[in-house]
Amino acid sequence: MRRAALWVLLGIAWTALPALAQPFPEPRSARITDRVHVLLGPIQHANPENQGYMVNSTVIVGDTGVILVDPGGTHEVGLHVAKAVRRITTKPVTHVVNTHFHGDHHLGNSAFPGATIVSSQRCRAQVIETGHEWVALMAQMTGLPLSGTKAIPASLTYPADSRTETVLHGVRMVFWVPRGSHSEGDLMVYLPQERVLVAGDIAVKGAVPVMQDGNIRNWIGTLGQVEALDPATVVPGHGELMKSADVTALRRSLERFHAGVKAAYDRGVAEGDVRKGLDLGEWGRLERAYVIGRNINRAYLEIENESLDPPKEKR
Repeated sequence: MRRAALWVLLGIAWTALPALAQPFPEPRSARITDRVHVLLGPIQHANPENQGYMVNSTVIVGDTGVILVDPGGTHEVGLHVAKAVRRITTKPVTHVVNTHFHGDHHLGNSAFPGATIVSSQRCRAQVIETGHEWVALMAQMTGLPLSGTKAIPASLTYPADSRTETVLHGVRMVFWVPRGSHSEGDLMVYLPQERVLVAGDIAVKGAVPVMQDGNIRNWIGTLGQVEALDPATVVPGHGELMKSADVTALRRSLERFHAGVKAAYDRGVAEGDVRKGLDLGEWGRLERAYVIGRNINRAYLEIENESLDPPKEKR
C-alpha cells in the first residue's frame, strides 16, 4: 500500500513538473533608437501561464551602463528581463526605475543587486506600505510560492509635481512626476534627444486603463500635457508602442467615460445602475474589460467627493 501510494504521489509530482518548469513568455524586443529598446511583455494580468510577467520594460543603453524602466512583477520575472537585457547589451544595469507602486512594475527590483532604484517619493512610501500585499497577490494570481520575491523601495526619489532633468551614462533624461493620475506616485521618463516618453500605466494600448488607484481628472490633464510635449514615441506600461495620436485617443476615451459617469451621477443614478447608461463598446472589446466595474466605482466616488469639495483650479 505504501509503495502504491508513493507511486501515486510521484505521478502527481511528475505531471506537475511541466507546469512548474514551463518557460516564461519571451518578450518582443522593439528597437526605437540605438540607445532605446523596449521589451514588450504579455498584456494580460498575472496568471499561471505568464507567471507574473505582464509589463513592458524599457532598456536605455548609456555609455557605460543601462537604465532599466520597470523590471517586472516577481524576482524570477526580473531575472527573465535581465537575460533579455543581456541580449541587447553587455553593459551592466546600474539604475532601475519604477513608474509606480503596483507590484508588476517593481517586484523585479531584487533581480538587479547593486543597482540604484529610482521612483517618485510617494511611490517609495507606497512600496514600503503595501509591498508585502503585492507579493501575496502575485503569488495568489500565479499559483507560485515566490519565496525569493521581496519589495525593495527606491533609494533615489523625486518629489511630487516635478520635472527633473539629469544625465546618466551620457543620456539626457527628465524624471517627470505628474499629479497623481494612474496612481498617486506615478513617474514618467522623458528622453528629449530621442523624443521618447516612457509613461508607465498612464498610457496603455489594447487594454482598458485600470483606475482603481487613480485620479481620473488628473489623468486626463496629464495626458493633455503629454500631447503638448509631442513625443515621437510613447512606451505604455502595457501594450504596443504608441504615437501622439494614440495618446489623444486615450485621453478622449477617458473624457467620455468620466463625462458619462458624471452625467449619471448628476441625474441621481445609483452607482450600481451607472453602467446601463454608458457606451462602453470601445472598452468592452479590449483586454482587461473586467476592470470596467471597478473603474465606474472609482469615477463615481471621485465625482461624489468633488461635489462635496469642488476641485481647486489647477496650476
